[in-house]
Amino acid sequence: MTDNKQANVLVVDDEKDICDIIVEALSSENYHTVSFSNPKRALEYIQENSVDLVLTDLVMGEYSGIQVLESTLANHSDAVVILMTAYPTLDTAISVLKKGAYDFLIKPFKLDHLVTTISRGLKHQQIIRENLSLKGQVEFLKIASASQTGIEIDSLLKLVVGACKREMSATVVGVIEIDPNTQEPIRKIYDSEEKVYHPEVLEEATVTEFAYTKSTRPLIRTEHVKNEHRTVVKTFISQPIFIRRKLHGVINLLILTPFDQVTPGQLDVLTILTNSAASAMANHKLYQDLQNSYLQAIRTLANAIEARDKCTAGHTDRVSRLAELVARHMDWGDSQIADLIMGCTLHDIGKIGVPDSILNKAAKFTEQEQQLMRSHPEVGLKIIQGINLFKPAVPYIIAHHERFDGQGYPRGLKGEEIPIEGRLLAVVDAFDAIMANRPYRQGASLEKAVSELIVNKGIQFDPTIVESFVEVIKAGEIDFPRLYGRQEDVGFLEELTLSEKVPV
Repeated sequence: MTDNKQANVLVVDDEKDICDIIVEALSSENYHTVSFSNPKRALEYIQENSVDLVLTDLVMGEYSGIQVLESTLANHSDAVVILMTAYPTLDTAISVLKKGAYDFLIKPFKLDHLVTTISRGLKHQQIIRENLSLKGQVEFLKIASASQTGIEIDSLLKLVVGACKREMSATVVGVIEIDPNTQEPIRKIYDSEEKVYHPEVLEEATVTEFAYTKSTRPLIRTEHVKNEHRTVVKTFISQPIFIRRKLHGVINLLILTPFDQVTPGQLDVLTILTNSAASAMANHKLYQDLQNSYLQAIRTLANAIEARDKCTAGHTDRVSRLAELVARHMDWGDSQIADLIMGCTLHDIGKIGVPDSILNKAAKFTEQEQQLMRSHPEVGLKIIQGINLFKPAVPYIIAHHERFDGQGYPRGLKGEEIPIEGRLLAVVDAFDAIMANRPYRQGASLEKAVSELIVNKGIQFDPTIVESFVEVIKAGEIDFPRLYGRQEDVGFLEELTLSEKVPV
């Protein structure tokens, strides 16, 4: 056994003299040995106590060593069971080995052979328990491989939590990630159907226990509790997550078992899986930093383009805010919203290839100027091509001037052929173009803007997205003074039928 812990050995034989002889033979070994000549009491003991190795007679009156074997493995999955018999047959030996027995001794046997067999069995058990760390490394490689495929941080941490629950035989597992600078929680992930225990593994106080230490050792607390008319051991393990000596969170596990037994192999597995969580968090932070750096650079470029285009000052920011409101109304997830903000920021990036004289022209474009202006989606696509980080922005850049009736550009897509990202942006982009002040005209009223959207439902715009946008306006979610410098009355929308044009 590891850590010099005594092995718990149980001897079962209906002849008390044999039990006493075996106990005496094992007295010089580092074992905690218990014996029973009453098989019924032995079966009760197995159900209520931790057992590492069982040595049992095969035939004991109305009881059988097979019953002892099955009860042992049912209650202690990695226990070693050795059977003894004075009446061996090949069929019997094969049968008990198939049922999970480690070895088969024939009476009478030499006591030194018995001691050697028990020692070999416990070493075999130790190897099995230590091999749990190999399973943990396999889980680590699975999670590391998943992180290379671009799986989101929440999903990666769910993989970690699921692996912890499975390999540690835990009732519930939770991960709390914190900001290492502020100690504020960033996310909480758990895995369990036992909702009653969720608050325990997601308790933020478990993080503060490691706030003033650099120790990576887990805290382990145990108590005996009543559970379904029997007493079980409740083991609570808190394993800190450190990255570059800074605390980034904790993994909490709650294990309910009949016995107080967390093996060193299991703790090794927990350490490996904690490293998986730390790796996932570190990679996510690096990705976020890289994404923010790229976005900051592109925002600067987008702002530079807006500075050239006097007609669209503030357009990118306004469109991003409007699009996010509509997307949330349509139940888009956080990941989709993050992509939306990126896409809206970059949607007009192709205007870098349009001369100032065209960007700022108030009069009607010539055909050549019109073609040049209409090239900006494809120019924008060329700018970001090859940068994997900006792939989510592609449908916003290339499709925000497509029309629902197929008369848009640059590809003439129709209906649901148009990516939903482009359909959403087309609505809010047009709305902002109508509402915003221009050097040569004042922005139109809200009634006029809504009227244009409704009249063009199914023609220029996706009807469902128009309706969602109008619902957002009705709900008072748009801060018009902040976006357009004026208050707008949305009362006219109360009686509005979306199939009708708004009177202006």
